[in-house]
Amino acid sequence: DHEKQKQLHIINFNNIDKIKLGRGHDTDVRIHDISVSRQHAFIKKDEQGRFYIEDNNSKFGTLVQIQSPLHLHE
Repeated sequence: DHEKQKQLHIINFNNIDKIKLGRGHDTDVRIHDISVSRQHAFIKKDEQGRFYIEDNNSKFGTLVQIQSPLHLHE
């Protein structure tokens, strides 16, 4: 049995507009879980500063546990 580990990633979007999530070595945020594809999804920032998650045709899809829009303040 592997102990579940929680991680916190802080990403600066000042000079980028998207990051890549997945199990692969070439992702910006690596997620070590067999249900996550090598290049699973993207987090994107639009021109208005809003963030979106976009599935990258992953095998099991991308689930978000937010029931309504969540606005994050700086």
